[in-house]
Amino acid sequence: MTTNFEHTAAELTAAAKRRMERWLLSPDLQDHMQQAKHVRTKDGEIGPYIAISREAGSRGTEVAQIVGKQLGWDVLDKELLDFIAQRYQLPRDMLEIVDETRANWFHDVLGTFFDSRLVSQDSYVTHLKRILYLAALYGNVVFVGRGAQCVLPCNHGVAVRIIAPLKQRVEHMMQRRHLGRAEAAALVAELDASRAEFCRRHFHHEIQDPLEYDLIINTARLSPEAAAELIVDTLCRAQRSGMVPASGTRK
Repeated sequence: MTTNFEHTAAELTAAAKRRMERWLLSPDLQDHMQQAKHVRTKDGEIGPYIAISREAGSRGTEVAQIVGKQLGWDVLDKELLDFIAQRYQLPRDMLEIVDETRANWFHDVLGTFFDSRLVSQDSYVTHLKRILYLAALYGNVVFVGRGAQCVLPCNHGVAVRIIAPLKQRVEHMMQRRHLGRAEAAALVAELDASRAEFCRRHFHHEIQDPLEYDLIINTARLSPEAAAELIVDTLCRAQRSGMVPASGTRK
């Protein structure tokens, strides 16, 4: 049965994809694509953005959707894979395999000898960085995971980490994925480890390090709605102080 949140999130996601596709996939982006090769040096027009990193089962995606709704911003999660697949003509199902996963030596080193459809994780990350940059250049975006806070200039956005106690995260995963406790616990552990290794290998950042973030929220203490309000308030305060650019008109 589809919940009201899932229905609303689906509508927001569809609207965001339509807007972003018109810009990210348009044919007049060649100059910006050249800029995207130098993400950290061509940041004058980026942002503002919000990058949300999340522990598995902490309801970070739900928080991101609420933030997007409150601000009227686009929320990009799995949609990033769609943009990469379309922009670079890569198989979408192969991108799922390497997205935020642990590095697979056999896949990266020998995979292309056995299946021409395989996409190496290093190649995926190269394309991911460019799409993250372009989306931030487009402005007013909430990114979910994929190391966005490691790629984009920190003085142009707000980096948030969503956490929760392990027991609560396992129970949420049981409900969300309709799993038994042991299966849910194993999935949470694998997702946490994969996401950490993904950022460590490709961005040389430790996503558990609190110094990586402007704000850390425990959803055992705050509801997703209250967490979203806190994130929006943090953004507004950062903008008023001049630490983050003010929200501008979409390009």
